[in-house]
Amino acid sequence: MTISFESNSTIKRNTRLIVFAALVLVVILLANALVSTYLLRKNSIQDRSDQLANLTIILAEHTSQTMFSANTALLGIQEVLERAKIGDEKSYQEFASKKAQFDLLEERTSSNSILDVSTFVAADGKVLNFSRSYPPPPINLADRDYFKYLSINNDPDTYYSVPVRNKGNGKWVFYLARRINGKNDQFLGVVLVGVSVEVFSSLYERIGGNLGEGAALTLYRKDKTLLTRWPLVENLIGKTNPNPFIDDSLNNVDVNGGVIFTSGPGFTRKNESPVERMVSYRAVKGYPLIVGTVIPESLYLANLNKNAIGIFVATGLSLIALIMGAFLLLRSYRRNAEAQYRAHHDVLTELPNRTLFSDRLQQALAVSKRQQSKLAILFVDLDNLKIVNDAYSHNTGDALLKEVARRMRECVRESDTVGRLGGDEFVLLLPGVDSENQAFQIAEKIRLALTAPIDVEGVILSTSASIGIALYPEHGQNETDLINNADIAMYEAKSSGRNQIKVFGEDVLRSALIDLA
Repeated sequence: MTISFESNSTIKRNTRLIVFAALVLVVILLANALVSTYLLRKNSIQDRSDQLANLTIILAEHTSQTMFSANTALLGIQEVLERAKIGDEKSYQEFASKKAQFDLLEERTSSNSILDVSTFVAADGKVLNFSRSYPPPPINLADRDYFKYLSINNDPDTYYSVPVRNKGNGKWVFYLARRINGKNDQFLGVVLVGVSVEVFSSLYERIGGNLGEGAALTLYRKDKTLLTRWPLVENLIGKTNPNPFIDDSLNNVDVNGGVIFTSGPGFTRKNESPVERMVSYRAVKGYPLIVGTVIPESLYLANLNKNAIGIFVATGLSLIALIMGAFLLLRSYRRNAEAQYRAHHDVLTELPNRTLFSDRLQQALAVSKRQQSKLAILFVDLDNLKIVNDAYSHNTGDALLKEVARRMRECVRESDTVGRLGGDEFVLLLPGVDSENQAFQIAEKIRLALTAPIDVEGVILSTSASIGIALYPEHGQNETDLINNADIAMYEAKSSGRNQIKVFGEDVLRSALIDLA
C-alpha cells in the first residue's frame, strides 16, 4: 500500500522544513568561521548555543515519535480487551491468561522494534501473560510504581514508569502502562509495554560521541526522574535530579531556545569540582518527558584560540553531529509517519479504519456537544459482494470495493469522513447535519451513486447498498449507541428488501426486535 497524496505531501513538506533548518545552521556555522578574532568568543558561544537548542529539538522529536509508536501499540492491545467487553476480575484473568493473548502480545512486540515486552497484569500484581514465554514465569509486579499508582487511581491516561531492571532479562526498561477497569470501574489489572532504554541510549551514544568528551545527553521523566543518559551512570537511573537547571532551561525556551549556563554542582559529579557548562532541556510535546544536552566550557570554547583551519575543522565536526541527528530524525519521522498511516487506514480502500474513524467521531461528538449541533452516522452495507466474489473472483470484489469507496467519497464533503469497518461494511460521519432530511438526502445520493454500473476490466458489475442512519443527539449520545443504532437501521433496510435507506426510530427498533424474536 502506498501512502495517500495528502499524507505524502505532508511528509515531504516537513522533510523540506527539517532539511532547510539544517542548511540554515550550516550557513550560520560557516559564516561564523569567517568572523574576526574580536568576535570569536561571542560567536563560538552562540554557535554552540544554537546547536545545542536545535539538537534538543531533534531529540525531542525523536522521543515523541518513539513514544507515539509505543503508546499506539499499547492502545492496540487495550482495544482487544475493550472489544472482549471484560466485566469482572475473573473474566479478565481467564481472557488475559489464554494462549491466544500470548500470541497477540508476542506478535505486537516482535513487530515493533521499539518494544521490549508486553504484559497483562492481574489486580494482585501477578503476571497473567507476557510476550516472552507461555505460560509466564511466576512474576509479581505489585511493587512497581505504575502498578501502585494505577491500582489506586482511576486514571485513563498512559502512565510512564521509572526505569527498572527487567525481571525477565535484566535490561533497563521503563514501562507504558494503562489501567484495566471492570463494568463499575473496579480495578482489574494493568496492561503494559516495556521500552528498553537502549532505544535511546544507543542514539545518544552516537550523537554524544560527536559532541566531544564531557558532553552528556539525557532523558528525564517530567518529575525529573532520570530514565537514561549518555555516558551511562547506572546508579543514577531512576533517581530524581534535584538541580534547578532543568526548570531554568525549560522556562527560557521561548527566550533563547532553553540554553543556559551554569557552574553549580552537577547531578553525576557531586564530589567533583563543578565546571562551567552549557545546558539545554526541552519538554517532549504530548508526553511527560524531558530531553537534555550538556556540554562543558572546554568544548564550547575549545576552538577559541585556534587558527582558521582549526575553526573550520571544528565546524565540520559540528556539522557531522547536526547532519547525523537530522538524518536520524528524518528516517525515524518517515518510518513513523508511514506506520501511523498504515495503523489508521484500511489497506485496500485507503479509507480511515475503525480506530481512526472512532477518533474522529469522538472529536465530532465533543464539538457537537459544545456547539449544540447535530451530526449523522450512516452505516452502509453492500448487498451483493459475496455474489461478486463467488461469480468472478476476490480480486474483482476488491476492485468493486475500491470503486465503492471512491464513489462514496465523491458524494460527501471534505469535512465528512468515510470509513471502512471491514468486509462490505462502511460507515460515514457527517458533522454539522441540520436535520434528518438532510442526512437522508446525502444517503440517497450515495445509494444512487452505488447503483450505477461498475466496469472492472471489461466486466460490468452492478451493486446496491442498504443504508442505516442515526443522528446525534436524537438516536444516541455516544459513539457506541450511534453506531449500533445506525447498524440496526441498516439491517432493517436490508430486511425490507435491500437497496433502501432507513432512519433509526421506534418503528425501526420495534421491527428489529420482532425479527430477533
